[in-house]
Amino acid sequence: MRTLLIKILFRLIKIPIATKLIDQRKVKEWIGLQYPLQEFQNYIATRNLHILQMLGEGVARDEDYWIFVGQRIELGRLLSEAKRNFETAEVERKRKQNEAAKNKKG
Repeated sequence: MRTLLIKILFRLIKIPIATKLIDQRKVKEWIGLQYPLQEFQNYIATRNLHILQMLGEGVARDEDYWIFVGQRIELGRLLSEAKRNFETAEVERKRKQNEAAKNKKG
């Protein structure tokens, strides 16, 4: 009963979304800059290991299991997003270097 009331209350609460205030291009750029850093790689590996340990120890409820699975999926998506943004920025940087070299020659 308590869980049902909490779910109903969360549906009634109007939470403002601040997506208009966030520049998505800058966020993607920032995430891409984090990818080559060793600290970022260490965080991903440590967090992934922690989640796996928690799952390996067993969880008391089904809900906890799915929370950990969701956290692991989210972590994987963060890593793939960072890698994709980094690679896109690298391609763009190399393209600009090539254009600058061509303009210098010509």
